[in-house]
Amino acid sequence: MLLRLSLDLPRDAATVAMARRALDGALAGVGVEDDCRTDIQLALTEACGNVVVHAVAAADYTVDVTVNDDQCTIEVSDRGDGFVLPRSQMPDSSATSGRGLHIVAALVDHLDVVSTAGTCTRLRFTKRLTWTAPSRPTRPKELD
Repeated sequence: MLLRLSLDLPRDAATVAMARRALDGALAGVGVEDDCRTDIQLALTEACGNVVVHAVAAADYTVDVTVNDDQCTIEVSDRGDGFVLPRSQMPDSSATSGRGLHIVAALVDHLDVVSTAGTCTRLRFTKRLTWTAPSRPTRPKELD
């Protein structure tokens, strides 16, 4: 199975929920388990929310999703000013921001962040999918 979804969205807070609902509907439609979809929804919300809040030089952003066999890969990218990657430590409890990338990393299997000062930021993360028992896609034997 191969599923691709690409969204070009204005940098507006309302688009975060739109992206989350579109992806959740697609994943539910192919039979991804609720708990797995919840993790993906939260990771996507944090990634898109970071663009809306921090990429002030960007007018829009892109969400590209690929579901291939048992893995979902999501790339959220913008053409904002970029940023310096934070230290790997979680901010202290009094901090009002800085937790988004840590939350994404905790929810997914792999996270890459590429940020180039003055040009763009790209978050790419992957999550192994779990399926509802009767919905799990299978490959025809002739393809194995």
